[in-house]
Amino acid sequence: MSGRDGAGDDDIASEPGDGEGVDDWDETVAAWGREVDEWEGEGSEDRGDGDGGTATDGAADDGAGNDGAGNEAADGGAPPAGDGVDPSVDRDPDLNPDDADRVPKVVSAGHINWDVTIHVDRLPEPDGETRIDRLKQSGGGSAANVAVGLVDLGGQSVVYGSVGGDESGALALRELASAGVDPGQVLVDAAEPTSVKYVIVDGGGELLMLANDGANESFSAAGLDRDTLAAADHLHLTGQQPETAAALATAAAEAGATRSFDPGRRVADREFDAALHASDVLFVNDREADALAAATDVDPWEPEDRVVAIKLGDEGATVRTPHGSVSHPGFDVDPVDTTGAGDAFAAGFLAAALREPEITGDGFSHDPRDYQVPILVGNACGAVATESVTARTDLSWDRVRDRMGESPETDLLIEVRG
Repeated sequence: MSGRDGAGDDDIASEPGDGEGVDDWDETVAAWGREVDEWEGEGSEDRGDGDGGTATDGAADDGAGNDGAGNEAADGGAPPAGDGVDPSVDRDPDLNPDDADRVPKVVSAGHINWDVTIHVDRLPEPDGETRIDRLKQSGGGSAANVAVGLVDLGGQSVVYGSVGGDESGALALRELASAGVDPGQVLVDAAEPTSVKYVIVDGGGELLMLANDGANESFSAAGLDRDTLAAADHLHLTGQQPETAAALATAAAEAGATRSFDPGRRVADREFDAALHASDVLFVNDREADALAAATDVDPWEPEDRVVAIKLGDEGATVRTPHGSVSHPGFDVDPVDTTGAGDAFAAGFLAAALREPEITGDGFSHDPRDYQVPILVGNACGAVATESVTARTDLSWDRVRDRMGESPETDLLIEVRG
């Protein structure tokens, strides 16, 4: 689990008592402000102008020969080279993106929750009872999780969303600031409670969730400081009001920032068409990909004008582009808690891709070979996340490389279409 708050697995995150916490919070914010000033001073020359633009359309064929799982070899299914490695795979990929000169600055917009994670051996039957083996409280919410992951991997993060004017909201903001994320744009809605999500995890690592919406969609696009957005290299959107997502994506495009969107499990139930079309990169799981293909004119399996990273759970992931795909089966793991694994994947993918001007210098590249390292890093981060209690885990490049082991590129499967 994350060691960020110093609590053990069986502990509940400490909460401020009456009259406590305010001074600590002010001191935390002041310390964070000094740190951000240092970040900006050190990274401003390296980040460049951040003008990603919009991904350009590529000429794509009808995808013949692609079985829908990214398992075809390059050049029409040619067999691998004599050593068993696909000939289009970079045999010596740069697995040290933390050494890159560019430090990406990302605005992550969407839900900020307070999570109560409960581990049980098994879920009870109706009218039944089961023993709680472990209970942990921590920050959560997809936007907040990705923001923390990006900071862990050396990036700079601003989180934009909303919390209630209650103790859970104060705890969520304090945890974000302690992690190095800028929470200064977060709206505090005193009229609503903070969204609290109860995550129940069984002995096999599977989970169910109970949640209230609370204040997590009180924010709007108008509340985000435009100077903050203009200073960002990238905007990452997670589940939120469709009109808010569309307006933020449009504003980011006008500011020259690239955009990604992880709409979440409600993707087929909400009118996200405008935000989907305004995004350079989509993150979905296989069920969400099928739902999108059935309900909208966006087919994640055969995208016409964007990059789509499809998370396949214990089968890894595939990245689809108009010019082909790259897939990786993931890494062996004994899951403890799968909460937040998709957010960790997105953080790892973006942390690797945004550091490479060849990938994002003029919008996101449509060459699938450019995503060999991002998919490896994303899968490694997702695997690390499943070994931790709660939706947050400590990501680092050392942990990513340890998870990868030796020669992870030999499992990559790449199809390139003309």
